[in-house]
Amino acid sequence: MAMVTTASWNSTTPTGASAAATAPAATPVIVRAPRPATPGLDRGVLVDVTVRHIRAMIDGDLDDFIALTHPQAVNREALREPPAARGLGPKAFLATAHWLRTAFSDMSFTIEEIVVEGDLVVTHGTMSGRHTGELVVWTPNGEVERAFAPTGRSFTVNHAHFLRFRDGVVVEHWAVRDDQGLAMQAGWIPPTPAFLLRCAIATRRAKRAAKAASTGRA
Repeated sequence: MAMVTTASWNSTTPTGASAAATAPAATPVIVRAPRPATPGLDRGVLVDVTVRHIRAMIDGDLDDFIALTHPQAVNREALREPPAARGLGPKAFLATAHWLRTAFSDMSFTIEEIVVEGDLVVTHGTMSGRHTGELVVWTPNGEVERAFAPTGRSFTVNHAHFLRFRDGVVVEHWAVRDDQGLAMQAGWIPPTPAFLLRCAIATRRAKRAAKAASTGRA
C-alpha cells in the first residue's frame, strides 16, 4: 500500500492563524495497488455478464441466476434483506430479486459507467422504480425490524455496484446506494402520522407472516 499526502506534521508545526495557512490541503489517502489482470477473463465477457446480472434483478428467474452466479457467491448487501437472501449462490441472489420486486414496480437500472480492473467490475448509474408494495427490512438476526407501507411514489437514485468474478461468473457483490434519496423520493421521510400508522400495521403484518413461516419450517 502507498500513502499519498500533501504535507506532514511535526512538533514545530505552528498553531492559531499561522497553522491555518500551513495546514495540509488534504488528509492522507490510502492507495491500493492495482488489481492484477486475471488470465482467462475477457473484458467484454465480464461487462456482458455484469449487465445481464443486473437485468436479472428485474425479471430473471433461477435459471438466469444459475448461469450468471457462482455457487459460492455472496451478496454483501443482504444483511437487511430476508434470511433467504443471505445464503450463497444463485438462490440467494434470486431471493434478493424477489424482495425488491415485492416492494418496487416498474424497476429499471441505467448504467452510465463501467470500469473493469482485474476480476472486479464496477458500475455507476441509477435505479428507478415505484414503491407499490411493502418493503420489509430485517435485522441481522433474521427478524423483521420494520416495514415501509407503499406510497405509490416514483424514485430515481444513484447506485454503484461492485461485482467480483470467479470462473467467469459473479462470486461477490456489494454496493453504494443513495438510500436517503430513495427514502425522500418515495415519501418515507419526513413521515406523516398517517404514514407512520400504515407502517406500524405493515410491520405487524410482516412479523406475523415471518413467525408463521418460521413455525411452518419447524
